[in-house]
Amino acid sequence: MSKKLVLILFVFSVCMVWGQELPPVVNFGPSQYSAGNQNWMIDQAENKNLYFANSTGLLEYNGEKWILYPVPNNTIVRSLKVVGNRVYTGAYMEVGYWEENDFGALEYTSLVSKFNGAIGEGEQFWDIEFIDDLVVFRSFGGVYFYNPKQDAITKMPNPLGKPISGIFKVEKELYFQLVGEGLYVIRNGSAEEVIPVEELGETAIMHIYLEEGILSFISGKTEFYKWRGDKLQKNIKPVNREIGNPNILDAINLPGGDIVLGTVGNGVVEIDAAGNIVNAFNQGNVLLNNTVLDLFMDKDDNLWAGLDYGISSIDLRSSFRSFQDNRGEIGSVYASYEKDGALYLGTNQGLYLRKKDDNKFSLIEGTNGQVWFVDEVDGMIICGQDSGTFLISGDTATKICDRLGTWTVQQYDEDIFIQGHYNGISFLRKNGNDLETLPMVEEFPHSSKFIEVDEDKNVWISNEHKGVFKMQLEDSLSTIADIKNYKFPEESGITSSLFQFNDSLYYSSKEKIYQYQEKEDRFSDKNSLNSLISGLDRVSGKMISEGNQNKLWGFANEGIFSIQNSILSKDYSLDFIFIDQDFRNIAVGYENISNFGEEEYLLGIANGYLKFSDPEEIDVETSISLNQIELSALDAPASVISLKESGDFEYDKNNISFYFSAPVHDKYLNAEYSYRLLGLSPNWSSWSSSPEVNFKNLDFGNYTFEVKARVGDSVTDSVSYEFSIQRPYYLSIPAIIGYFIIFVLILYLMHLLNKRHHRKNLAENERALKMRNLEAEQEIIKLRNEKLEQDMANKNRELAVSTMSLIKKNEFLTSIKEELKKSEGTSKVKSVINTIDKDINEEDNWKFFKKAFSNADKDFFKKIKAIHPELTSNDLKLCAYLRLNLSSKEIAPLLNISVKSVEIKRYRLRKKMDLDRETNLTEYILDL
Repeated sequence: MSKKLVLILFVFSVCMVWGQELPPVVNFGPSQYSAGNQNWMIDQAENKNLYFANSTGLLEYNGEKWILYPVPNNTIVRSLKVVGNRVYTGAYMEVGYWEENDFGALEYTSLVSKFNGAIGEGEQFWDIEFIDDLVVFRSFGGVYFYNPKQDAITKMPNPLGKPISGIFKVEKELYFQLVGEGLYVIRNGSAEEVIPVEELGETAIMHIYLEEGILSFISGKTEFYKWRGDKLQKNIKPVNREIGNPNILDAINLPGGDIVLGTVGNGVVEIDAAGNIVNAFNQGNVLLNNTVLDLFMDKDDNLWAGLDYGISSIDLRSSFRSFQDNRGEIGSVYASYEKDGALYLGTNQGLYLRKKDDNKFSLIEGTNGQVWFVDEVDGMIICGQDSGTFLISGDTATKICDRLGTWTVQQYDEDIFIQGHYNGISFLRKNGNDLETLPMVEEFPHSSKFIEVDEDKNVWISNEHKGVFKMQLEDSLSTIADIKNYKFPEESGITSSLFQFNDSLYYSSKEKIYQYQEKEDRFSDKNSLNSLISGLDRVSGKMISEGNQNKLWGFANEGIFSIQNSILSKDYSLDFIFIDQDFRNIAVGYENISNFGEEEYLLGIANGYLKFSDPEEIDVETSISLNQIELSALDAPASVISLKESGDFEYDKNNISFYFSAPVHDKYLNAEYSYRLLGLSPNWSSWSSSPEVNFKNLDFGNYTFEVKARVGDSVTDSVSYEFSIQRPYYLSIPAIIGYFIIFVLILYLMHLLNKRHHRKNLAENERALKMRNLEAEQEIIKLRNEKLEQDMANKNRELAVSTMSLIKKNEFLTSIKEELKKSEGTSKVKSVINTIDKDINEEDNWKFFKKAFSNADKDFFKKIKAIHPELTSNDLKLCAYLRLNLSSKEIAPLLNISVKSVEIKRYRLRKKMDLDRETNLTEYILDL
């Protein structure tokens, strides 16, 4: 019968090695991988992605993400095989292969049509192998050979026509067994019998291998056989005596000669070449289920078990061995000590002992409660517990100190030991084989978790809230002679510790390590240890000094680290052991590690412990893959894009997500990723465990996405993807050209407007200038006119003065003449009168007057001559006098005539001017 059909009723079995220390195991339940319970077959691709034939389809695991691919008829996938870049699967009435498309997803190609109707009704394909460039499919109905190059399927002739229960690839040969018949090998395209049915009988073969060149196999009932060519030899091995003959569905040979059995009911059992049980993994200690459907060894030598419920990964090569208390029967381990093969564990539930060659831990009576300390002190095993201090002898505990909580016990002097309690310190004195408890030290009520004693018998104590105390005690050991308190105001004392390392005293907080400087009597952070750990993400200030090995242990988020002297220099070296805090999960500040021998250590964790040898640096070989890229517009569904070629995306689809992975199947190692997007930033991101990154609202331009992975101390080469985001239509080249043209037009229009405005301003400025010039000219004219008027006024005044002077002179002369006429008898008088007349009529007087008049009224004579050219010089004289608005009486002296004669002259002048009676002569002349 097929190994997959010989399932029996599931039964729980109690593990005989209940306290066994096992290699690291990682379980994956159906809720984690979101697929069916059963996993029938396992294989791995070149990129280290794992594939599982699951009850709901093909299940892919890339180290970060699980992806389920149902087959077309949605039936159970029973078998699979990875060949190159194809994953072949067999299911109910369906067989075909999967290939990765350009988008990183698997696409299915059915091969059913290639069978030419040879598939029988209800046929299922249980096995797939690859040999001689042929893919071999096995169902109960037959064995089929698929030639990928020819894309053709042929069926192997069945020698007896009976159902085929299994095929087995052994080196370069393919074996198969017929139900109820013998074992056959395929050679030259035909079947040859190897083991006849007379020898096999009803034995169902589950696993075939070569042992020292001899064909060997394991039956479905865990029976071990060798075929020596003519006789079948059965071997009873120790495993059969220990667990009997459980049904198995698969087995696998390990490189070192060990064999792993996948049982029904007993989980995974590893045996050595002699058949002794090396490891047993089952539901009682670590597995999710006891029924194993398939076993597979991956490229990193991790063993994968496909279970009837879930999947398990077992790291058999790991230097770590763990004891997991899944039932909570022991609890969290806070202290440990080993002597002569006996292991003591101090937990939050008490002190447990596993004796040498025993597989179970048992609670030492009387130690119930929290245990903080267990170690050998001066040849005695002492336990510090919540209720006091115990002396341990084998599996017996004797209480020697009934004080509230003992944190630690250390040697103070010969036969004297110091104890740190919840509320102070006290001493023990050794008297023969007994220990005497001394009184508590007075006036020191502080919790004393960490105590160090120097060469001068100074007692150093650190307290989480008070800092560090240094005290000198009286000989009575109950009184303090001198005490000093060292404060650390910038540090939180929570989880702090005190330790001695390389003959120096140190105080450690979570942030820093301070060294005691004896000369200055102070603690300083200027020291090599502090510089060395400054870049670590420590979870607490707890540091553990391993005095006998001169090694110092500390605890960080990613793992634990050790510090010791460098071999080739005076500096310190730091070694990191990657055990993530999530796996340790011990209460912060209560981390603990114990040294058992030179290179063996026990690390207490929340549900048991990890045991390991001082590991050599392991170079983890892995690579990073870009699995999927999604693109979307803002608030729109994402679409998957091709991984095979560079992307050129529309401007509104500028939200892009990258999914990547670095397959690491190690329980205590996690892959971390760092990325950058060239075109956005040249800087690498900080390391993160997230296997995806999203970029939103990217601007247009060219980008290159790069991502790399870090596993432990190893960093992979980066992978990259180039893409570009198109310019938006409003920033496209035609749009920019249009914008440029518009810009130029706007500039030109602005130029025209500016020019027009300039012209307008220039015209306005010219007009304004003209107006200003005109105003200036008008002002000048005004000033000139004012000056002229002033000059005219002055000349008029001068004319008036001269005219009046002439009038006065002529009047005076006339008056004299009139007086002389009264005595006109003499010739002399006549002569005087003639002289006066001559003076009055002097032409020079007229010339003087005419010149003054012309200065005052330049154009008058021209105007009046132009109007009245018939006027004589005497007429013009009269007009001039009239122009001065002189009366006839005033004119008479000037003309040396009588007033009546002046009136006659005026009359005659009117006649010459042809003036009517209504026109006033003087006004007429004034208006000219």
